[in-house]
Amino acid sequence: MKTTYLIIGSLIITLINSCKAQNNNLKQDRMKTFDIEIFNKNKVQNTYNYTSKDGTSFSQSEDFDEYLEIIKEKNSPFEIQNTYYKTGVIQMEVHRYATDFIINMKEYNQQGTLIKETDYDKPFKFTFKDILKFIKKRNIDMNSSEFILSRGKSTGRLTWDITWEKQDKTGLRRAWIDGVTGEIIKEFDENYTEG
Repeated sequence: MKTTYLIIGSLIITLINSCKAQNNNLKQDRMKTFDIEIFNKNKVQNTYNYTSKDGTSFSQSEDFDEYLEIIKEKNSPFEIQNTYYKTGVIQMEVHRYATDFIINMKEYNQQGTLIKETDYDKPFKFTFKDILKFIKKRNIDMNSSEFILSRGKSTGRLTWDITWEKQDKTGLRRAWIDGVTGEIIKEFDENYTEG
């Protein structure tokens, strides 16, 4: 009798877990769409900005051949930029660090099927997480208006470029870091930029 209850209990747990897995897969497979009706109802001069209860900001706009949406979570250095076809179907999804560099990009056809994904992080073996450790170790204020973080390729070498205000507020400090090895290529002082 006890064994029967154990078997029935196991079957119920397995059934519940498989239903949860199906629901999760359905959520992941759902195509992203732009809610044209809500946008049209709330837009002012082809723009609609709002903030959700959790502090995430949404900025939506309309161009002659597409819709654009920028999503930024509260206190996050990252944002998502979605571009939609005029039908409301997702065209492109870009995850980026503010507006300085792209982390990953997904491109979709007019039916909303993913046709291309580019991972811009992949070549950087010294990752963004490693850069955050460098920033924390140096006690660099990422919220400062003087803080700049970018990455790219310089003289055939993948590099991170960080600029921050010195602790004594007498100018800026800048570091170029190898994007593969993490080696500091060059670190130097700079004057404040005018403007």
